[in-house]
Amino acid sequence: MTVSRRVLVTRAAAQAAPTVAALRKVGLDPVLVPAIEIDLAPAGSDIDSAARWLPSYRWVVITSPNGARAILKTAERVFTPFEASRFAAIGSATRSALEVEGVDVEFEPSLSTAASLATELPVASGDRVLVVRGDLAGDNVATTLRQRGALVDDVVGYSTREAPSASVRLLRDALEAGPFAAIVFTSGSTVRGLVALGAGAHIDVRDVPAICIGPQTAAAAGGVGFKVAAVAPDPNPRAVARMTASVVVRQPREIR
Repeated sequence: MTVSRRVLVTRAAAQAAPTVAALRKVGLDPVLVPAIEIDLAPAGSDIDSAARWLPSYRWVVITSPNGARAILKTAERVFTPFEASRFAAIGSATRSALEVEGVDVEFEPSLSTAASLATELPVASGDRVLVVRGDLAGDNVATTLRQRGALVDDVVGYSTREAPSASVRLLRDALEAGPFAAIVFTSGSTVRGLVALGAGAHIDVRDVPAICIGPQTAAAAGGVGFKVAAVAPDPNPRAVARMTASVVVRQPREIR
């Protein structure tokens, strides 16, 4: 019996390299089929105006690694120094995206969730806060902070496009090359994007065990019929890779 170690990675291409590398380090064979694409907000968007006033905010709240890239790229574009700003990151992956660019993160919540970030951030009534998020994230963080008395500017730093057309052929070719032991999902949008790609290629991929980052992603995967084999305890690529490897070893798929 030969056991498949192929793992389907659904991240956007620009953010997939750390996950792919981590999976390889634990002996797996990652295959990238981007189920989403990320478009940073263009010049002239609301984030430009917010970035020009970064030092005036008590906190700059970043809810994802893509949000980190968005605000840093924008600050560079509008020639605003970010060193004087106080940054809060939702979790370790977002923290890393900021710190690799030299940004000190002064706050991270006890749990990597929007609810924990909004309720635990140390703010006082009247504090100005900038929240940078994606177009699919919703305004829950901003709403909670406003209820706590903060003056919040809530801006969309990037948009997510599900099921990019170029990935339909990638998915078909990947499945023709052999079976997968697992699929790694990093957001509800990657779940929806992969299902849509499968529909476009006339392929049902929901029989492959799913490894999910966080309970919300797991709920999205389970809701459309995937068997959730594990939920990674941390969005860090190394933690995701270790969890994926444990599932592959525990639930091998035989190649006949």
